[in-house]
Amino acid sequence: MPSIDLTPIGVPEPTTLRELRTSKMKRLGTVLSGIDKRQRQGQLFVSNLGLPQDEHDLTFHGGVDKAIHQYCSDHYEYWQSVYPEKAAEGVFRPGGFGENLVAYGFSEENVCIGDLIAIGHGNAGDEDGTCVLEVSLPRQPCFKLNQRFGIKNFAPKTHQAAKTGWYYRVKSEGHIEPGMQIRVIRRTYPKWSIARLQYYVHRDKTDMDITQELMDIDVLGKECRNVFQKRWQEFEESKKPKKVEKWRPFKVVEKTNETSRIVTLVLQAGDDDSADAPAVPWNSYANIRLPNGIKRSYSVVEGTTSRFTLGIARDDKSRGGSTYIHDHLHTGDSVHVSDFQRSMEPNFMASHAIYIVGGIGITAFLTIMKIRKITNQTFELHYAVRTEDDIAFKSLLEELGTDVVHTYAKDKGQRMDIDEIIREHVWNTQVFVCGPQRMIDAVKAAGKAAGVTDDEIFFESFVADTSGDPFSAEVVAKDRNIKVKVVSGQSLLQVMRDAGFDMPSSCETGTCGTCRIKVRKGRVEHRGTALTEEEKEGEMLCCVSRGIGDILVEDPGSGEVELQ
Repeated sequence: MPSIDLTPIGVPEPTTLRELRTSKMKRLGTVLSGIDKRQRQGQLFVSNLGLPQDEHDLTFHGGVDKAIHQYCSDHYEYWQSVYPEKAAEGVFRPGGFGENLVAYGFSEENVCIGDLIAIGHGNAGDEDGTCVLEVSLPRQPCFKLNQRFGIKNFAPKTHQAAKTGWYYRVKSEGHIEPGMQIRVIRRTYPKWSIARLQYYVHRDKTDMDITQELMDIDVLGKECRNVFQKRWQEFEESKKPKKVEKWRPFKVVEKTNETSRIVTLVLQAGDDDSADAPAVPWNSYANIRLPNGIKRSYSVVEGTTSRFTLGIARDDKSRGGSTYIHDHLHTGDSVHVSDFQRSMEPNFMASHAIYIVGGIGITAFLTIMKIRKITNQTFELHYAVRTEDDIAFKSLLEELGTDVVHTYAKDKGQRMDIDEIIREHVWNTQVFVCGPQRMIDAVKAAGKAAGVTDDEIFFESFVADTSGDPFSAEVVAKDRNIKVKVVSGQSLLQVMRDAGFDMPSSCETGTCGTCRIKVRKGRVEHRGTALTEEEKEGEMLCCVSRGIGDILVEDPGSGEVELQ
């Protein structure tokens, strides 16, 4: 990716503070937000946490680095031209982006990180009690902008257009009022405008010289610095020799009957019982190797990377994993765990989420629903079970709230009406499904009928879908090339194993990504959720995805497993 011009940027001419705006947290469609700000008259005192009576959703906004928000009022004309139908509704007007300071002239192109900004009368400087602000970081637009303007996925478009606004921290407290002058009194980083910074946050993520430079700017707000620090750490890690898959020893410290069909396992790392271990990322599953050698993937209910909880249902068609856990694995036994991986990657630009779950599928979503509740994001859960006694993790469900949890027990004659649930969805909803294939198919059909797009539905399946047209695959290995035929009802994974290839796998439903292989040539019908759109360009999940016609793939090899 070509680099951008980093010549120093001239200081903008002083401008005038036209309006001051603050707000209380209030309902905005389905969410609580402080974005709907109202004009304030007269002088207001600016403390190190911002303006009085200006409330923030502290999950995303507020704090010392985000005390004051400014947006360039010149941008509203641009948005009116891009979205004329919304312009007619009058939504694109000063104050619309939830800014505290309404002014013209200052923009992301001419405001630089670390700028000291004085707000006062005439040529007042920072030596006479005038309020002084320091540009701390760009605004990272969240999903609430979509709700504010009624445009799906609007938030990403603001940083693509370099029209996000920016935040200030307060260097000198003081009183401000409309009509005062806003001017730059010191510029420390003249080449790092807000627009250039956003370019390297969102677009060019490969220039490591720039990454180092930006992560060392001490006035850059913590949220933004963390982006560059994490990127640098990942870069340093990528230079190290590729590690052989490692399996950590864990001990079963608790095994209880969650329901008549589900057992709960609490696994504790045998090599590290640190209380400071990081939380397992939301929507993650753990790859488990059981004492009998079987490898399986199970969604993590909650916990850290050193101690976490699983819920495992007895599968009527078990391939050996769930049966062994239920009948032969006991407290004190050891298992091995490899890396935790995420199964779904929603973009968090939705205003609302619907979770539709069958049976043990509840384990896939417990963590993310808890996070949504903590971060004031609305959701609803629809949970189908055979009997009321089959409802798992009741205490965790109670924490979510009875107003959002809806259960359906088959033995009570209760039926989940998927068509109605999807038909009645609120605007800008994402739908998440984990259950049997018939449930997933019903959600897809209901979504299509209700106008829910494919990229707004995310799913995990209990079983692999191996239906489809036959195809041929030539497998390239170190010492041989073999052509195989995959008929309907078979998976490429199964056929390659039958041909003598040592193929790693775990979930075998397209969720975990263990069975991914490289595709050198040919077209693929991608299924499952474990690959990103970029990864699909050169890889496939051989447990569920199917070739179209003839394809050329690589044997991944089994490698040597290292035990710690």
